Amino acid sequence: MAAEIVGNNLELTMEILWHLPPETLLRFKSVQKSWYALINDPQFVSKHLSNSLEHKCILLKRVVTNNAGEEEIMLSILNFPINSSMSVIDLDFPYDEYSQYYEINGHSHGLICFASCGVDIFLCNPATREFRKLPPSILLTTRPSSNPDTLRSLTNSIGFGYDAKSRDFKVVRVVYFFNDAIHFLYFRAEIYDLSKDRWREIELPICEYSSLMPRFDLYHEGTYYWWERDGREGENILSFDMSDELFGKISLPESFNRENYKNLGVLNGSIVVFGHECEVNNEKTFDIWEMKKDECGVISWSNLLTIGPISGIHKPLLFVSSDEVLMEDNEGQVILYNIKTQLMSVIPLKGQGIPRRCQATFVTKSLVSVMGGNNSMSYV
Repeated sequence: MAAEIVGNNLELTMEILWHLPPETLLRFKSVQKSWYALINDPQFVSKHLSNSLEHKCILLKRVVTNNAGEEEIMLSILNFPINSSMSVIDLDFPYDEYSQYYEINGHSHGLICFASCGVDIFLCNPATREFRKLPPSILLTTRPSSNPDTLRSLTNSIGFGYDAKSRDFKVVRVVYFFNDAIHFLYFRAEIYDLSKDRWREIELPICEYSSLMPRFDLYHEGTYYWWERDGREGENILSFDMSDELFGKISLPESFNRENYKNLGVLNGSIVVFGHECEVNNEKTFDIWEMKKDECGVISWSNLLTIGPISGIHKPLLFVSSDEVLMEDNEGQVILYNIKTQLMSVIPLKGQGIPRRCQATFVTKSLVSVMGGNNSMSYV
Protein backbone atom coordinates (compact mmCIF):
# COMPACT_ATOMS: atom_id res chain seq x y z
CA MET A 1 0.00 0.00 0.00
CA ALA A 2 2.84 2.37 0.78
CA ALA A 3 4.18 2.05 -2.75
CA GLU A 4 0.80 2.95 -4.18
CA ILE A 5 0.55 6.08 -2.10
CA VAL A 6 3.88 7.79 -2.20
CA GLY A 7 6.59 5.37 -3.22
CA ASN A 8 9.91 6.41 -1.69
CA ASN A 9 8.36 9.48 -0.05
CA LEU A 10 6.18 7.54 2.39
CA GLU A 11 7.82 8.83 5.57
CA LEU A 12 7.67 12.44 4.46
CA THR A 13 4.05 12.13 3.37
CA MET A 14 3.05 10.43 6.63
CA GLU A 15 4.74 13.19 8.61
CA ILE A 16 2.72 15.78 6.71
CA LEU A 17 -0.57 13.89 7.08
CA TRP A 18 -0.12 13.37 10.82
CA HIS A 19 -0.17 17.14 11.32
CA LEU A 20 -3.23 17.90 9.21
CA PRO A 21 -6.63 18.57 10.84
CA PRO A 22 -9.28 15.82 10.70
CA GLU A 23 -11.49 17.90 8.40
CA THR A 24 -8.75 17.88 5.72
CA LEU A 25 -7.97 14.18 6.19
CA LEU A 26 -11.63 13.27 5.78
CA ARG A 27 -11.58 14.91 2.35
CA PHE A 28 -8.40 13.01 1.46
CA LYS A 29 -10.12 9.69 2.21
CA SER A 30 -12.17 10.06 -0.96
CA VAL A 31 -9.10 10.46 -3.20
CA GLN A 32 -8.42 6.72 -3.56
CA LYS A 33 -8.86 3.46 -1.67
CA SER A 34 -5.29 3.33 -0.41
CA TRP A 35 -5.62 6.77 1.20
CA TYR A 36 -8.90 5.69 2.75
CA ALA A 37 -7.25 2.60 4.25
CA LEU A 38 -4.27 4.58 5.51
CA ILE A 39 -6.29 7.29 7.29
CA ASN A 40 -8.56 4.65 8.87
CA ASP A 41 -5.60 2.58 10.09
CA PRO A 42 -5.49 2.49 13.94
CA GLN A 43 -1.75 3.22 14.02
CA PHE A 44 -2.25 6.30 11.86
CA VAL A 45 -5.14 7.50 14.05
CA SER A 46 -3.03 6.97 17.18
CA LYS A 47 -0.08 8.94 15.81
CA HIS A 48 -2.38 11.71 14.58
CA LEU A 49 -3.97 11.90 18.04
CA SER A 50 -0.60 12.21 19.80
CA ASN A 51 0.26 15.14 17.52
CA SER A 52 -3.12 16.78 18.17
CA LEU A 53 -3.15 16.65 21.98
CA GLU A 54 -1.18 19.88 22.29
CA HIS A 55 -3.54 21.76 19.94
CA LYS A 56 -6.86 21.82 21.76
CA CYS A 57 -9.92 23.90 21.04
CA ILE A 58 -13.07 24.64 23.03
CA LEU A 59 -16.45 23.01 22.51
CA LEU A 60 -19.30 25.29 23.53
CA LYS A 61 -22.82 23.98 24.11
CA ARG A 62 -25.63 26.53 24.27
CA VAL A 63 -29.39 26.49 24.05
CA VAL A 64 -30.66 29.17 21.67
CA THR A 65 -34.03 30.35 20.38
CA ASN A 66 -34.40 29.66 16.65
CA ASN A 67 -36.41 31.64 14.08
CA ALA A 68 -39.55 29.66 14.92
CA GLY A 69 -39.28 30.68 18.56
CA GLU A 70 -38.30 27.15 19.64
CA GLU A 71 -35.39 26.16 21.84
CA GLU A 72 -32.62 24.11 20.25
CA ILE A 73 -29.09 23.07 21.07
CA MET A 74 -26.15 24.74 19.34
CA LEU A 75 -22.62 23.33 19.37
CA SER A 76 -19.70 25.57 18.43
CA ILE A 77 -15.97 24.95 18.14
CA LEU A 78 -13.83 27.90 19.32
CA ASN A 79 -10.32 27.82 17.82
CA PHE A 80 -7.38 29.47 19.51
CA PRO A 81 -6.48 32.23 20.03
CA ILE A 82 -9.69 33.02 21.91
CA ASN A 83 -10.66 36.65 21.26
CA SER A 84 -13.39 38.80 19.74
CA SER A 85 -12.21 38.04 16.17
CA MET A 86 -11.63 34.31 16.64
CA SER A 87 -12.67 31.49 14.32
CA VAL A 88 -15.99 29.87 15.33
CA ILE A 89 -17.33 26.71 13.66
CA ASP A 90 -20.96 25.74 14.31
CA LEU A 91 -21.72 22.02 14.20
CA ASP A 92 -24.75 20.11 13.01
CA PHE A 93 -26.46 18.04 15.68
CA PRO A 94 -29.02 15.21 15.26
CA TYR A 95 -31.91 17.20 16.69
CA ASP A 96 -34.98 15.69 18.28
CA GLU A 97 -37.72 17.04 20.53
CA TYR A 98 -35.49 16.71 23.60
CA SER A 99 -32.24 18.05 22.13
CA GLN A 100 -32.42 21.28 24.15
CA TYR A 101 -32.03 19.17 27.30
CA TYR A 102 -28.78 17.49 26.21
CA GLU A 103 -25.89 17.93 28.64
CA ILE A 104 -22.16 17.30 28.22
CA ASN A 105 -21.10 14.45 30.50
CA GLY A 106 -17.39 14.18 29.82
CA HIS A 107 -14.84 14.17 27.00
CA SER A 108 -11.68 12.29 26.11
CA HIS A 109 -9.44 11.84 23.05
CA GLY A 110 -11.72 13.98 20.91
CA LEU A 111 -14.94 12.18 21.88
CA ILE A 112 -17.80 13.92 23.73
CA CYS A 113 -20.58 12.28 25.73
CA PHE A 114 -24.07 13.80 25.66
CA ALA A 115 -27.07 12.67 27.69
CA SER A 116 -30.71 13.62 27.23
CA CYS A 117 -32.77 13.62 30.44
CA GLY A 118 -30.52 10.86 31.77
CA VAL A 119 -32.05 8.28 29.42
CA ASP A 120 -30.59 8.57 25.91
CA ILE A 121 -26.80 8.78 25.77
CA PHE A 122 -24.76 9.73 22.69
CA LEU A 123 -21.07 9.72 21.84
CA CYS A 124 -19.91 12.34 19.38
CA ASN A 125 -16.70 13.24 17.58
CA PRO A 126 -17.18 16.93 16.65
CA ALA A 127 -14.24 16.88 14.22
CA THR A 128 -15.49 13.94 12.12
CA ARG A 129 -19.22 14.63 12.74
CA GLU A 130 -19.74 11.06 13.95
CA PHE A 131 -22.63 10.41 16.36
CA ARG A 132 -23.55 7.18 18.09
CA LYS A 133 -26.51 6.44 20.33
CA LEU A 134 -25.68 3.95 23.09
CA PRO A 135 -27.87 0.90 23.77
CA PRO A 136 -30.58 1.20 26.46
CA SER A 137 -29.74 0.93 30.14
CA ILE A 138 -29.95 -2.47 31.82
CA LEU A 139 -31.06 -0.82 35.08
CA LEU A 140 -33.60 1.84 34.19
CA THR A 141 -37.22 0.73 34.44
CA THR A 142 -39.50 2.10 31.74
CA ARG A 143 -42.95 0.60 32.37
CA PRO A 144 -45.35 3.06 34.08
CA SER A 145 -47.72 1.79 36.77
CA SER A 146 -50.47 3.19 38.98
CA ASN A 147 -49.41 0.91 41.84
CA PRO A 148 -47.60 3.06 44.48
CA ASP A 149 -45.44 0.07 45.46
CA THR A 150 -44.13 -0.45 41.92
CA LEU A 151 -40.38 -0.03 41.70
CA ARG A 152 -39.27 2.95 39.62
CA SER A 153 -35.86 4.29 38.66
CA LEU A 154 -34.22 7.47 37.38
CA THR A 155 -30.70 8.42 36.35
CA ASN A 156 -28.84 10.19 39.14
CA SER A 157 -25.61 10.90 37.24
CA ILE A 158 -23.57 10.04 34.14
CA GLY A 159 -19.85 10.24 33.41
CA PHE A 160 -17.67 9.45 30.38
CA GLY A 161 -13.93 8.88 30.20
CA TYR A 162 -11.02 6.72 29.09
CA ASP A 163 -9.59 3.61 30.74
CA ALA A 164 -5.84 3.65 30.05
CA LYS A 165 -5.40 0.08 31.33
CA SER A 166 -7.89 -1.61 29.01
CA ARG A 167 -7.45 1.09 26.34
CA ASP A 168 -11.17 1.56 26.09
CA PHE A 169 -13.78 4.29 26.52
CA LYS A 170 -16.39 3.93 29.25
CA VAL A 171 -19.64 5.54 30.38
CA VAL A 172 -20.73 5.13 34.01
CA ARG A 173 -24.33 5.70 35.08
CA VAL A 174 -25.68 5.87 38.65
CA VAL A 175 -29.37 5.00 38.99
CA TYR A 176 -31.56 5.47 42.04
CA PHE A 177 -34.65 3.37 42.74
CA PHE A 178 -37.83 4.47 44.48
CA ASN A 179 -41.58 4.03 44.62
CA ASP A 180 -44.45 6.37 45.45
CA ALA A 181 -44.65 5.06 49.01
CA ILE A 182 -40.92 5.43 49.77
CA HIS A 183 -39.14 8.21 47.93
CA PHE A 184 -35.70 6.54 47.98
CA LEU A 185 -34.86 2.85 48.23
CA TYR A 186 -31.31 2.29 46.96
CA PHE A 187 -28.69 3.05 44.28
CA ARG A 188 -27.21 0.84 41.59
CA ALA A 189 -24.56 1.56 38.95
CA GLU A 190 -23.76 0.32 35.47
CA ILE A 191 -20.88 0.85 33.06
CA TYR A 192 -20.73 0.79 29.28
CA ASP A 193 -17.63 -0.42 27.40
CA LEU A 194 -17.34 1.04 23.90
CA SER A 195 -15.29 -1.88 22.56
CA LYS A 196 -17.96 -4.37 23.67
CA ASP A 197 -20.97 -2.13 23.01
CA ARG A 198 -22.89 -3.24 26.09
CA TRP A 199 -23.70 -2.30 29.67
CA ARG A 200 -22.81 -4.27 32.80
CA GLU A 201 -23.55 -3.65 36.47
CA ILE A 202 -20.78 -2.67 38.88
CA GLU A 203 -20.57 -2.32 42.65
CA LEU A 204 -21.66 0.99 44.15
CA PRO A 205 -20.74 1.90 47.76
CA ILE A 206 -23.43 4.60 48.18
CA CYS A 207 -26.04 3.32 50.64
CA GLU A 208 -27.97 6.42 51.71
CA TYR A 209 -29.69 8.94 49.50
CA SER A 210 -27.25 11.24 47.75
CA SER A 211 -27.79 13.89 45.11
CA LEU A 212 -25.14 14.30 42.41
CA MET A 213 -25.62 17.80 41.04
CA PRO A 214 -25.92 18.16 37.23
CA ARG A 215 -23.56 20.61 35.47
CA PHE A 216 -21.19 20.44 38.43
CA ASP A 217 -19.20 17.49 37.11
CA LEU A 218 -15.81 17.06 35.45
CA TYR A 219 -13.58 14.47 33.77
CA HIS A 220 -9.83 14.81 34.26
CA GLU A 221 -6.95 12.38 33.67
CA GLY A 222 -8.84 9.11 34.00
CA THR A 223 -11.19 10.13 36.82
CA TYR A 224 -14.70 11.52 36.76
CA TYR A 225 -15.85 13.95 39.48
CA TRP A 226 -19.34 14.92 40.64
CA TRP A 227 -20.53 17.35 43.26
CA GLU A 228 -22.29 15.22 45.87
CA ARG A 229 -24.77 16.24 48.53
CA ASP A 230 -25.97 13.63 51.01
CA GLY A 231 -27.96 13.77 54.22
CA ARG A 232 -25.27 12.40 56.51
CA GLU A 233 -21.93 13.91 55.44
CA GLY A 234 -23.15 17.08 53.78
CA GLU A 235 -21.32 18.05 50.57
CA ASN A 236 -18.35 16.27 49.04
CA ILE A 237 -16.84 15.51 45.67
CA LEU A 238 -17.56 11.97 44.49
CA SER A 239 -14.93 10.47 42.18
CA PHE A 240 -14.88 7.46 39.88
CA ASP A 241 -11.67 5.90 38.55
CA MET A 242 -12.30 4.70 34.99
CA SER A 243 -9.56 2.05 35.14
CA ASP A 244 -10.10 0.57 38.61
CA GLU A 245 -13.86 1.21 38.44
CA LEU A 246 -13.88 2.39 42.04
CA PHE A 247 -15.83 5.25 43.62
CA GLY A 248 -14.26 7.56 46.19
CA LYS A 249 -15.06 10.69 48.20
CA ILE A 250 -13.06 13.89 48.49
CA SER A 251 -13.74 16.31 51.33
CA LEU A 252 -14.06 20.00 50.59
CA PRO A 253 -11.82 22.67 52.18
CA GLU A 254 -12.81 23.20 55.82
CA SER A 255 -13.18 26.96 55.36
CA PHE A 256 -15.12 26.63 52.09
CA ASN A 257 -18.57 28.24 52.33
CA ARG A 258 -20.88 25.34 51.50
CA GLU A 259 -23.77 27.69 50.84
CA ASN A 260 -21.91 29.14 47.87
CA TYR A 261 -22.63 28.40 44.24
CA LYS A 262 -20.14 25.72 43.14
CA ASN A 263 -18.42 24.67 39.96
CA LEU A 264 -15.52 22.36 39.11
CA GLY A 265 -12.70 23.18 36.70
CA VAL A 266 -9.05 22.60 35.80
CA LEU A 267 -6.23 25.12 36.06
CA ASN A 268 -2.62 24.27 35.19
CA GLY A 269 -3.41 20.57 35.42
CA SER A 270 -5.03 20.74 38.88
CA ILE A 271 -8.66 20.37 39.91
CA VAL A 272 -10.12 23.66 41.13
CA VAL A 273 -13.41 24.58 42.78
CA PHE A 274 -15.17 27.85 41.99
CA GLY A 275 -17.37 29.27 44.73
CA HIS A 276 -19.37 32.46 45.02
CA GLU A 277 -22.12 33.88 47.18
CA CYS A 278 -25.32 35.51 45.94
CA GLU A 279 -25.10 38.70 43.94
CA VAL A 280 -24.63 41.99 45.78
CA ASN A 281 -25.59 45.02 43.68
CA ASN A 282 -25.33 42.82 40.56
CA GLU A 283 -21.74 41.93 41.46
CA LYS A 284 -20.17 38.57 42.25
CA THR A 285 -16.84 37.54 43.71
CA PHE A 286 -15.44 34.11 42.80
CA ASP A 287 -13.10 32.24 45.15
CA ILE A 288 -10.88 29.62 43.48
CA TRP A 289 -9.64 26.63 45.53
CA GLU A 290 -6.96 24.29 44.17
CA MET A 291 -6.79 20.59 44.99
CA LYS A 292 -3.36 19.02 45.47
CA LYS A 293 -2.38 15.39 46.04
CA ASP A 294 0.93 14.38 47.63
CA GLU A 295 2.99 11.25 46.90
CA CYS A 296 0.93 9.25 49.41
CA GLY A 297 -2.34 10.28 47.80
CA VAL A 298 -3.33 12.65 50.62
CA ILE A 299 -5.48 15.51 49.30
CA SER A 300 -5.18 19.10 50.48
CA TRP A 301 -6.75 22.39 49.37
CA SER A 302 -5.39 25.91 49.06
CA ASN A 303 -7.23 29.16 48.38
CA LEU A 304 -5.57 29.99 45.07
CA LEU A 305 -7.08 33.33 44.04
CA THR A 306 -10.16 35.53 44.03
CA ILE A 307 -11.80 36.96 40.92
CA GLY A 308 -13.88 40.09 41.19
CA PRO A 309 -16.08 41.65 42.22
CA ILE A 310 -17.40 41.74 38.64
CA SER A 311 -20.83 42.73 37.33
CA GLY A 312 -23.34 40.90 35.17
CA ILE A 313 -21.71 37.45 35.32
CA HIS A 314 -23.73 34.28 35.97
CA LYS A 315 -20.94 31.71 36.30
CA PRO A 316 -17.41 30.78 35.15
CA LEU A 317 -17.20 28.09 32.46
CA LEU A 318 -13.51 27.17 32.26
CA PHE A 319 -9.99 28.55 32.50
CA VAL A 320 -8.67 29.29 29.02
CA SER A 321 -5.25 30.05 30.54
CA SER A 322 -3.87 31.02 33.93
CA ASP A 323 -4.91 34.62 33.19
CA GLU A 324 -8.17 34.17 31.28
CA VAL A 325 -11.54 32.66 32.17
CA LEU A 326 -14.45 31.91 29.88
CA MET A 327 -17.71 32.96 31.58
CA GLU A 328 -21.45 33.13 30.93
CA ASP A 329 -23.15 36.43 31.69
CA ASN A 330 -26.67 36.99 32.94
CA GLU A 331 -27.95 37.49 29.38
CA GLY A 332 -26.65 34.17 28.05
CA GLN A 333 -23.61 35.66 26.27
CA VAL A 334 -20.17 34.05 26.52
CA ILE A 335 -17.51 36.37 27.92
CA LEU A 336 -13.71 36.15 28.01
CA TYR A 337 -12.44 37.75 31.23
CA ASN A 338 -8.79 38.66 31.81
CA ILE A 339 -7.91 38.30 35.50
CA LYS A 340 -4.91 40.63 35.37
CA THR A 341 -6.38 43.47 33.32
CA GLN A 342 -10.00 42.86 34.45
CA LEU A 343 -11.12 43.44 30.86
CA MET A 344 -14.07 41.55 29.37
CA SER A 345 -14.79 40.80 25.71
CA VAL A 346 -17.87 39.17 24.18
CA ILE A 347 -17.27 36.04 22.09
CA PRO A 348 -19.06 36.46 18.70
CA LEU A 349 -21.56 33.60 18.49
CA LYS A 350 -24.58 32.91 16.32
CA GLY A 351 -28.02 33.11 17.94
CA GLN A 352 -29.23 34.44 21.26
CA GLY A 353 -28.23 32.09 24.05
CA ILE A 354 -30.74 31.29 26.79
CA PRO A 355 -29.23 32.23 30.18
CA ARG A 356 -27.96 29.50 32.53
CA ARG A 357 -27.87 26.82 29.81
CA CYS A 358 -24.24 27.05 28.65
CA GLN A 359 -21.45 24.46 28.99
CA ALA A 360 -17.85 24.56 27.76
CA THR A 361 -15.04 22.01 27.63
CA PHE A 362 -11.67 21.58 25.98
CA VAL A 363 -11.58 19.08 23.11
CA THR A 364 -8.92 17.62 20.86
CA LYS A 365 -9.62 17.34 17.15
CA SER A 366 -9.06 13.68 16.44
CA LEU A 367 -9.94 10.83 14.08
CA VAL A 368 -10.95 8.51 16.93
CA SER A 369 -14.18 6.78 16.00
CA VAL A 370 -17.28 6.54 18.19
CA MET A 371 -18.05 3.17 16.57
CA GLY A 372 -15.69 1.29 18.90
CA GLY A 373 -14.97 -2.33 18.19
CA ASN A 374 -11.62 -4.03 18.67
CA ASN A 375 -9.72 -1.34 16.77
CA SER A 376 -10.51 1.30 19.39
CA MET A 377 -8.35 -0.57 21.88
CA SER A 378 -5.26 -0.57 19.70
CA TYR A 379 -4.88 3.04 18.59
CA VAL A 380 -5.66 5.09 21.69
